[in-house]
Amino acid sequence: MQTQKPTVYILHGDNKLAIREFISKLRQKLGDAQASQMDVQRFDGDSLDFGSLEEACTTIPFLSPRRLITLENAGSVIGKGNREDAFFDLLDRLPQSTALILVDFRNLNPQSSKLLQWAQDHASQSYVRDFKTPKGHDFTRWMTKRCRAVGGEIDPQAAALLADLVAGDTHLAEQELEKLLDYVDRQRPVNIHDVEQLTPFHGQSNVFAMVDAVGQRDGRQAFTHLHRLLEDHPPRYAFSMIVRQFRLLLQAREAIDTQIDPHKVLKVHAFVIDKVSAQARNFSLNDLENIYHKLLDIDLASKTGRVDLDVALDSLLAVLTA
Repeated sequence: MQTQKPTVYILHGDNKLAIREFISKLRQKLGDAQASQMDVQRFDGDSLDFGSLEEACTTIPFLSPRRLITLENAGSVIGKGNREDAFFDLLDRLPQSTALILVDFRNLNPQSSKLLQWAQDHASQSYVRDFKTPKGHDFTRWMTKRCRAVGGEIDPQAAALLADLVAGDTHLAEQELEKLLDYVDRQRPVNIHDVEQLTPFHGQSNVFAMVDAVGQRDGRQAFTHLHRLLEDHPPRYAFSMIVRQFRLLLQAREAIDTQIDPHKVLKVHAFVIDKVSAQARNFSLNDLENIYHKLLDIDLASKTGRVDLDVALDSLLAVLTA
């Protein structure tokens, strides 16, 4: 007797690279690439035509054993009255010939997510997987394993520095690793000098430059670098980078004021500690504590819908550089 396959795959978490690789493997299982292409469709929950999604999910496969339908930002469909009801009704009646992949790039809570609660009630129809980005030393170890998987090596110091520079972004880390391995032609391990020479700060460069401008009360430059950061990254991710930077500054300032070497306190690469320590000297401990508390207030207000992150950050910079 053939085992029933899930008709709904719920993939959630902030590790976009791992989610996309998982989807790619599912596509490969459809068989011939050219034939399967006709049975693959992608939708976005932020701009969804529900009728088109329903038609795609209930159409018989053309040349493949199953149709593979991906709905990114699936959480956008939830909480919209009649559309939410129609959506869950569609999930209930999906045919075995369809695999609907629901993607949410947030870490969903099983206690509050209607999507995960539906999956709990329909265990035989669903497959759920949480893709969390590795943090701290786990991220560095992930990069080392990733490097070996594609036939290369990276020194521990180089991996630690690269982890700091890409700020926990697995997709960006993958791109930088590929560039570094091409540079050394996989003939030797990537070392710290390679990383310093070839890897830009990406979003971190704008964060460092913005903080420099705030320390010098240069509002024009501070706003320029903030807006560049927001152009390159979603507001929530950009905000997390800014919070991380001021947390490091606060730790460095506390160490300096108590005559402790910041290298013994901060759990990041020495290259980053040197830059953070230099920046921390432009602020008093009281200044940094106030800024950090303001950032925590913004975080709470944005999560409860009282403010937009980009507007709140603009307002904060206006106050800090006045």
